[in-house]
Amino acid sequence: MEHRIATYLGGDAMLTALGSDTQESFRALAEGRCGLHPVGQPCPLEAAGSFAPGLLEALALEGLTPLESALVHCAERAAQESHLDPGGEECALVISTTKGNVSLLEGRTTPPDEAFLYTSACRVARRLGITRPPVVVSNACISGVTALIVARRMILDGECAHVIVAGGDLLSEFVAEGFRSFKSLSPGPCRPYDATPEHGLSLGEAVAAVVLTSDPARAKLPAVWLEGGAVTDDANHISGPSRTGDGLHYAIEGALREAALPRERLSFVNAHGTGTAYNDAMESRALELSGLSGCPVNSLKGALGHTLGASGVVESILAAEELRRGVLLGTAGFERLGTPCPLNVSAESRTLAMRHCLKSASGFGGCNAAIVLGLEQFAGDARRQEAAPRERSCRVTARWELPHTGEPFAQVVRACYHALGAPNMKFFKMDDLAKAAYVAAEELLAGQRLGERYAPTDIAVVLENTSSSLDTDLAHQRIVEQHLPEGCSPAVFVYTLPNVAAGEICIRHHIQGEESFFVTDAEHPVAERYARRLIARGAARAVICGRCEYLAGNYDVRLMLLEAEEEQPEGK
Repeated sequence: MEHRIATYLGGDAMLTALGSDTQESFRALAEGRCGLHPVGQPCPLEAAGSFAPGLLEALALEGLTPLESALVHCAERAAQESHLDPGGEECALVISTTKGNVSLLEGRTTPPDEAFLYTSACRVARRLGITRPPVVVSNACISGVTALIVARRMILDGECAHVIVAGGDLLSEFVAEGFRSFKSLSPGPCRPYDATPEHGLSLGEAVAAVVLTSDPARAKLPAVWLEGGAVTDDANHISGPSRTGDGLHYAIEGALREAALPRERLSFVNAHGTGTAYNDAMESRALELSGLSGCPVNSLKGALGHTLGASGVVESILAAEELRRGVLLGTAGFERLGTPCPLNVSAESRTLAMRHCLKSASGFGGCNAAIVLGLEQFAGDARRQEAAPRERSCRVTARWELPHTGEPFAQVVRACYHALGAPNMKFFKMDDLAKAAYVAAEELLAGQRLGERYAPTDIAVVLENTSSSLDTDLAHQRIVEQHLPEGCSPAVFVYTLPNVAAGEICIRHHIQGEESFFVTDAEHPVAERYARRLIARGAARAVICGRCEYLAGNYDVRLMLLEAEEEQPEGK
């Protein structure tokens, strides 16, 4: 039988609109309190989840931004609760965020150092005493759940014994005006899965951290395991969720498969639940496809708001608390079901016999993620596994690099596009980062016939860069500062998430396997190593991976195609 390394959830900490620690936030949620209220700063919002006045100021550390200080605070508290020295050789840091210190772009024509996500993460790591290079996941609204999956894989692959996963995003005019351009903000506190005609999401801010560890002595009790996880893309649209729910369904199935857990053993699902009509409808279809329509479901965003890169970390910590306490928190704002497929939702908190739960998330670029958490005492619920599958080796079957001809980027990328001889008018609507990714993938895959050789879920896209989406961030920020009567451009805002470039590749080539985006520097690449491990562990059979960098006309675009070596039959 396979020896399964357990990945435990250790100490945790959080700052939310309802409290300055996990216990305070959980208690407020259990009492039915809502943290969504009118907000004046940093921009007027009719309902948003904001920190208590003075909270960030009280946590301020010299030389760090408010977000960085809050990340250090939560990471230190989580480590202390696990009796963990962050400076130890066996400890790593994974940070999930969508926009980081984006407010520092205000009034700027070039980004300051602190606006670079990896630079910011290094500042946090240094303050914590962590010596390993941090890993930064910027995967839209699934960033937090993806970060937990990445951390688990780091432990399973023997890279480290403990990982501090920290996620955070603060309210900003940048983000608020972007979502307003999509007309997706709720006029009041959002109401996930409800039949209200006033659909929309409520933004929130939060920072949270949790220790993931292989050491049972460092687990928070009662002990909870992170049992499995999966990331997918629905290959449908960069800003609209799939109408069928298949992408999220594949993530759910992948998480259950990795956990070796029958779906009947799930006690509840903590879903994404933004309160927007399309997201909630998609989730209901995905859960029906996954055979989970009758499983109790909740969303915490009606009380906390959508906290972007922090949401997956915050909500996973709270889901673990629900397992420990035997209480399923209610879905704030819910009255009458408004989804096309049935869901088992309640506004009231419920007492349940707890064993395992599923946490899901979805985001721009078509990305989806799901993890399975379980109480240690029910670890035997997992199906017995015989021998562990043999790790697959892989090889590079294609490479392509966007050439440097001495001409401006616009001319280079346009020439590459026209040379493809495959007109796609959508190309001209993309930002420069996505254009670079698009032509690179087209050239890389020319003649490869991946769609004929692999199922859509067997192919993954893993990209990295240093500047995230800062080039388009600056463009969106300039529009925000103009305060135009018509507002901001949704066509610009959607590209302020770097993983959308990977999403464009997935849409073009109908790829529904993992789609992940890392932010790092040239000296600490992540993408190829991560892609090779996906193939080795059987999570993908082919991976498009590499560096896709663009900022202010400067670019570095180098992709490769990795494919699993086919196993030879015995006796050959």
